[in-house]
Amino acid sequence: MKNIAVVILNYNTFDDTVICVDSIKKFTKKVSYKIYIVDNASPDKSGEQLLAKYTSDSGVDVLRSDVNKGFSGGNNIGIRAALNDGYEYIYLLNSDIILENDAFSLMQDRFETSKDVAIVGPHIVNSIGEYVQFARPGITLALYLVCRRTFATFFPKLEKKLRFFSYNPEENYVFDGMLNGCCFGMKACFIREHDCLDENLFMYYEEDVLAYVLKRNCKKALIVSNAKIIHNEGIATKKSSKDRMLFTRFYRWTSVLYVLRNYAKVNFIICKLISTINIMEWRLLALRNRAYKEKLQDFVSENKRVLRTVKR
Repeated sequence: MKNIAVVILNYNTFDDTVICVDSIKKFTKKVSYKIYIVDNASPDKSGEQLLAKYTSDSGVDVLRSDVNKGFSGGNNIGIRAALNDGYEYIYLLNSDIILENDAFSLMQDRFETSKDVAIVGPHIVNSIGEYVQFARPGITLALYLVCRRTFATFFPKLEKKLRFFSYNPEENYVFDGMLNGCCFGMKACFIREHDCLDENLFMYYEEDVLAYVLKRNCKKALIVSNAKIIHNEGIATKKSSKDRMLFTRFYRWTSVLYVLRNYAKVNFIICKLISTINIMEWRLLALRNRAYKEKLQDFVSENKRVLRTVKR
């Protein structure tokens, strides 16, 4: 039996991807594994660099996409390759992940003996040691409204209380919902049956989609407290703060509409109203920021796309 496949999504992060691979090789001792690096059409040629570096490494396959397919589409390239090669467990990692111990073996020990669990994740800290793993349900209309900036500014504690489950990070935690998408494993049979990564989303809210997929199929997620990793958050985008804010707003504001419409089953009229408000706010930002003005038509078009796209 082949044990696990590890899929790492690369976009302009050659050095970080190499560090991630090195940490896997250093610590993973008790399970057999193969690494699939998916280059998501990196313009900095890091895909070519990775291909050259690992061309003679039988434990690493470098797969390259001709276009940037986003989180779900990029990871699906690696997932399909791993499924074709017969792996029964598939782990997805951001390129800015560093293992601190034999996390995969520790997660597998719990995963293989937990019948109701279809997704598993580790204990995660950021580069300054703050705990950044989370457990949360799928986004609903009520949660979306609570998380809106106007509401959250006045009631920040309520937002956190409603959006995230409270648990002891030093203990294993099984729950109905989804964990941090920067590093998690799925059973191959679950992926095959439920087409877990929805390519209608380019970026953001993938965890909410998975929370709904789990709930729909009466499956749970598991956080394994003694499996340790570091997540150097944010380096995968390599953008200035202003560019990153625009990028984040663009996809967070549009992706949530798709999830609310197709997974939370929010009425189309309400989703349309949310979209209209977001476009109005984007137009106001465009009045004082040229970058928003240049992206206005793209933003309007993306809103139209997600509103008319129905997940079958």
